[in-house]
Amino acid sequence: MVLKVGGWDWGPKPFRFNNSWLENSKLKEVVDKVWNSQSINGWMGFVWKEKFKVLKGRLRVWNKEEHGLIDDRITRLKEEIEELDVRGEESLLNEEEVQTRRNNFSLFWSLLKSKDSLVVQKSRVKWLKEGDANTKFFYNCMKARASGICVRALKVNDDWVQTSGDVRRVIVEYFRIKLWRMGELDRLWME
Repeated sequence: MVLKVGGWDWGPKPFRFNNSWLENSKLKEVVDKVWNSQSINGWMGFVWKEKFKVLKGRLRVWNKEEHGLIDDRITRLKEEIEELDVRGEESLLNEEEVQTRRNNFSLFWSLLKSKDSLVVQKSRVKWLKEGDANTKFFYNCMKARASGICVRALKVNDDWVQTSGDVRRVIVEYFRIKLWRMGELDRLWME
């Protein structure tokens, strides 16, 4: 048995649009600002590709700013709300503290909803949408799905190809030959 442990470099991570972003009113502003601030010349397909590339990078940064460390933010908001509740039990809260508590509650529920939406989107499990809160099960489903879609090694003839670059090269070459053969067959069939 051979056991190998190491960091796998499978190239850049694919961009994923989180549905919970649509709930955030700042999204439209960010997209408009990034999209309209660019002046790229060339063929329309090239312009779109370049604009989307810049937008993708900005949305990743924005996501970290708005939704990053969501568990820490939820914990911090919960502590602030509890502190205001305790202070409210001891004495009356002033108007500013009442407004702060309202804003914290609103943000707290918004973050919880955003986190649940992200888990639903990642897990693709119908039960979570219907209210099952067995998160350990769903996180394990996500991990299993992520590890199952990864090609770690390929057997080519009698040799094993194991590095990510070699696996990528072998796959590209396989499909290049396959497509070339299909093109040859199409050409022969047409004649």
